[in-house]
Amino acid sequence: MVAMEDARYNDAKDAARANREFYRAFERLDYEAMRAVWLDDDSIQCVHPASERLVGRERVHGSWAAIFKATQAIRFELEDLTIEIVGDFAWASAIERIRPNAEAEPISEAVATNLFVRRSDGWKLLLHHASPIARRFFPT
Repeated sequence: MVAMEDARYNDAKDAARANREFYRAFERLDYEAMRAVWLDDDSIQCVHPASERLVGRERVHGSWAAIFKATQAIRFELEDLTIEIVGDFAWASAIERIRPNAEAEPISEAVATNLFVRRSDGWKLLLHHASPIARRFFPT
């Protein structure tokens, strides 16, 4: 039983690391690092806040190239981050507070889910879905 708990803990730790790598690549506006986070497969999908669903490597990676080209700086503060694992899938859910730089106040919030799949080389991003928060149903 202890070995099973240790394996779950290590899986969650590794999935959390993969999620951090996604946000690090985003904050560094590092296209190659962003590509490395994603599964190399045409099944990948991405929904940026207030955007359409993008499917496939060309559209997903093209969206990151366009975002990075148009962005000078961006920072994320994650709130209520949770990591869940079922078999070879892990998802990270959080509220993203998005800032134009480290010193600025947040300019927007989104609720985001990152779905990862386990591969021999670690957890790879299969889906990023972020939706803007226009209002909250329950006050924080």
